[in-house]
Amino acid sequence: MKLVRLRLCNFQSFGPTPTTLEMRDVTFVLGPNGAGKTAVMVGLCRMFGADRSLRRVRKSDFHCDTAGQTATSLWLEADFEVPEAADTSAQHPTVPGFFNHMQLQSPGAVATLRIRLSAALIDDEVEDRIQHVVVVDGDGQPVTAFDMAPTDRNKIHVHYLPARRDPADQLSYAATTLLGRALRAADFGAAAEAVQEHVDKINDELIGHGAIEMTQQALTSMWASLYAGDYLSTAAIGFGGNDIEAILRLITVMFTPAPGGNAVALSRLSDGQKSLMYIALVLALQRMGHDVLHGQSDAFDPMKMRPAIFTLIALEEPENSLSPHYLGRIVRALRTVSAGHDTQALLATHSPAVMRRVDPDDVRYLRLDSARCTSVRSVLLPEDASEARKFVREAVQAFPEVYFARLVVLGEGDTEEIVLPRLLSAHGIIDDEASVSIAPLGGRHVNHFWRLLHGLGIPHVTLLDLDWRRFSGGWGRISYAATELRKHQPNALAGRDVEQIPKWDSDTKFDPATKPGSWLHTLEEHNVFFCAPLDLDLLMLKSFPAAYGVDPGTCEAPDDATVTGVLGKNRKADGYPSAWLQLFDDYLRLFKQSSKPVNHIGALSKLSDEDLQAGTPTTLKRLVTQVGKTLATVPA
Repeated sequence: MKLVRLRLCNFQSFGPTPTTLEMRDVTFVLGPNGAGKTAVMVGLCRMFGADRSLRRVRKSDFHCDTAGQTATSLWLEADFEVPEAADTSAQHPTVPGFFNHMQLQSPGAVATLRIRLSAALIDDEVEDRIQHVVVVDGDGQPVTAFDMAPTDRNKIHVHYLPARRDPADQLSYAATTLLGRALRAADFGAAAEAVQEHVDKINDELIGHGAIEMTQQALTSMWASLYAGDYLSTAAIGFGGNDIEAILRLITVMFTPAPGGNAVALSRLSDGQKSLMYIALVLALQRMGHDVLHGQSDAFDPMKMRPAIFTLIALEEPENSLSPHYLGRIVRALRTVSAGHDTQALLATHSPAVMRRVDPDDVRYLRLDSARCTSVRSVLLPEDASEARKFVREAVQAFPEVYFARLVVLGEGDTEEIVLPRLLSAHGIIDDEASVSIAPLGGRHVNHFWRLLHGLGIPHVTLLDLDWRRFSGGWGRISYAATELRKHQPNALAGRDVEQIPKWDSDTKFDPATKPGSWLHTLEEHNVFFCAPLDLDLLMLKSFPAAYGVDPGTCEAPDDATVTGVLGKNRKADGYPSAWLQLFDDYLRLFKQSSKPVNHIGALSKLSDEDLQAGTPTTLKRLVTQVGKTLATVPA
């Protein structure tokens, strides 16, 4: 039995248009703050929370739109598939549990189960109900549904570890409620009588002690002087009951070895250790319940234990108290337990470290749209296996911070990572405060990032080097950018003939200025900007020569060796104005023969915000303006 999809409508940040979240064995939900990750987990708890206090729908669960209007109805639907229903070679606990409500959409199809939680807000009071949906209309809306019995609802458990948590409370609930329920269902048999004898003996020994006798006599005397009644007139000291259940209530978990040799109690664990222990308890109880349901253990009474036939473990931002290495262990453990038919996991995270441990197929990206409603997207991998591997390596896992940004600025490499945040800050856009990520391509092709960002709907602006007269540069860079852009936005370059763009080494005249109707202007209209004529390094050197220790008045035309050092062997040197060529010697010295990052950091440290505002190259000014305009349309 597997949860294959969850649909939400008018629940918290999910708006009136039903939104579907496709589920995997282990599903990772990502996105900026406030995008709806918690809403997904809370929605599952409203349906099947192991902690029954979480099942009650609250007034705050109803979606409120940007005009302040609160919805008066909401619903959530969970679609399960039960492939084991077709397996007649073995008995599966999930099949008899829900057999009466399973459906077959077509002959030979996998058996499905659809459960719907709906709620209405009537006179400021919430009325909710959970039902099995057995018949739907052509639009997929329920036509026939039956109320779900509480016993059926209790067969599905969602264990939720929230981001805002008191680990001690979570662990106390797991240890007392979950572990206690399991131990009380144990079949102690003859051991119960032996335990009873030992308990009686301990009670007799303690009560017979002189200190206990003296205490009881004093207490009985004082009670008699204060209370006058025919009943309850005698007070006797006891030790919390004399049956085996009383002993089970005293059970706790201790940890050894410890400094000093004494065992360490649960309460002394760190927050991170308590979170790990909660997960360990839930996973241990799930494994025990699985063994009991499948007849692999007779140590527990199934009727008393009542293990869930399906368990979903929901962890929210475990990185709050755990290091990346522990996150890796948790992910591996969740994958192991989710490999069967009766367990799945849902993990919400803001940790880029997690993304290097995740299959992109398992990622669901959440983001608020312009109406501040949550949308859900998946990472769409190319069909070609080798291309998919390259995409994963070069884009999905290269710079995972992009998943959590409101806007991404793609740049070529180190220079952009240093210069762009400083320029944006000088113009009043602080990247961290605005949740803007500067993602260096670092030699990776821009098409992989474009595929990722277009597929997930993450707003982005790209700054590329024009590399005029370098090998494959100039017209070659424009052709590549236009071709890839059209792949991801088929209507982006309507009316422009990309195939007619000249070759990189063509003698076709090229004007690096951005003019209406030019290719540079057309691409900027689609948020693709070029540092012309060469790259951002030369552009910054031209705009702020003094900050880099260069006096333009003393610059001379470069020799052939310098031109080769700047443009490479396979280049065409013609076409550069003398004002640019005269900077090649200093360009080579600053950015090729010494540390590029050090020289940029040193130059930027000499420039005030006013200096940067006044001297920012026009291309970068247009980029900064576009970043500001885009941020204004993206929900914070």
